[in-house]
Amino acid sequence: MIGTWSRSLVPDQARFIHGLADLEPEIGPIIAEHIEDNHEMLPTVLMADIARWATHLAQTSDDPQGRLRPFFARLEDAWGDGQNTVADLIATGFLENIFDEPEVVGLLGPKLARANRVYTGQEPIREDEKRPVPEIMKQIRKKLGWK
Repeated sequence: MIGTWSRSLVPDQARFIHGLADLEPEIGPIIAEHIEDNHEMLPTVLMADIARWATHLAQTSDDPQGRLRPFFARLEDAWGDGQNTVADLIATGFLENIFDEPEVVGLLGPKLARANRVYTGQEPIREDEKRPVPEIMKQIRKKLGWK
């Protein structure tokens, strides 16, 4: 079922979501419910659903670090250098939904913890973390008279 609904995603995002479902048995039903509720896969909204799941486990598990270690390791690995479509999905769908959940933030790996600190304004973004402006945006800005 996930394959049918993930065909419209960027291939890297589809592989990432499939991998989460394979890694964590509780994520498959979250995906199924998400598709049933939305009649399509909305990856950012799905990641928010998964963020709520992780938050619930972080708050209720006897050993949240042990329970969620494989999940957070997968997110950390998928983040890579932070300059890819999966990192975009993690940032907009997951990190934006857990930034004020200290139980979850405390479980983040170093890359995601850094991204969270930048997102929350605790640290400035470094030059190597900035993406180049796409050529089309440069053209639009020029036409609009913006610098």
